[in-house]
Amino acid sequence: MEMRVASAAFSVALLLAACAAEAPTPSATDPAVLVVAGRQVDFVKELSAGFAEGVRRVPGIQHRTIGPDDVDNAAEMRMIRGFLDGKHGSVSLFTFAPELFADSLGKAVTAGTALVALHSIPAPGSRVPLYIGNDNLAIGTQLGEAMAHRIPAQTEGLVIIGSPYPGVTVLDERATGVRAAIERLRPDVTVLGPFDTKQDPGANRHAWSTLQEANPHALAFIGVGGADAHSLALLRTSVTTRIDGGVGTDPKALAMAARGPMVLVSTEPYLQGLLAGAIQARCAKDGDPLPTGWLPVPGIVVDTTNAAEITGRQSSEVARREWFRERANEILGDLPDTMRPLVDAQ
Repeated sequence: MEMRVASAAFSVALLLAACAAEAPTPSATDPAVLVVAGRQVDFVKELSAGFAEGVRRVPGIQHRTIGPDDVDNAAEMRMIRGFLDGKHGSVSLFTFAPELFADSLGKAVTAGTALVALHSIPAPGSRVPLYIGNDNLAIGTQLGEAMAHRIPAQTEGLVIIGSPYPGVTVLDERATGVRAAIERLRPDVTVLGPFDTKQDPGANRHAWSTLQEANPHALAFIGVGGADAHSLALLRTSVTTRIDGGVGTDPKALAMAARGPMVLVSTEPYLQGLLAGAIQARCAKDGDPLPTGWLPVPGIVVDTTNAAEITGRQSSEVARREWFRERANEILGDLPDTMRPLVDAQ
């Protein structure tokens, strides 16, 4: 009986702890809030670290980052609700499912909450006035052009594109950019995809393994999501001769890029988070409204010419902070000329 009572008490404690984790208590002392999907996702960690650094640039401003550990749209929705009443500062949101949040965010704007969409384009109807993120068509074009230049002219064969979230706008735009660039520069190549490569690391690796077994003579495999680059790097062997392409700064992929058989484009999530945190903190301190529009964050191609530098940048928080300092200062010091209309975001 005591065992059953203890077990029941333990279960209740776990339930209460889970509820507390899912619904953190809002605080008026946190004027800069970041809400994310999947805190354990590598590029989300970069967003969060950059956000904290951006807020630290403005003395006296507190910040808070919340979100489920694993990607869980419903849990993220539950966690953000208490911060949308206009009484708890500005909120930056990264989600894989902007459409799911559109109605709640629209109501939050009406309530007076200052909102920033981060990394994912806000859905129509959300009324989010500020978006900080990449030109994802340009990201895909950069990757496609870099890959095409590594395929000899007049070569015939297949290039396979994969995406861990087909249907997510930013990833679809990247895939479109990759396809268009390769077809323009290497018209004899046939481009297939994007195929669904799944977000879960194990499932992602299995999906790429299956695609490679089905297309053993493909000229290249190109992933447009962060999980893809890691899997493609893991699946290479000493006898693999093709070129692979991916997005992000996964350590294994960076090592491959340094040696030559892989090309990456970094979406610079640390810089995206830094800009969001700095803008929110600065506006909170000065009492100014957030700027409106789209603040585009350029990506960078990573290959043999700069992979060692980027690896060094990614080695520590201090290294990232120093590497991004000048670029962040340039953007923050010239916001009016850098901003673009929100309707142009892609």
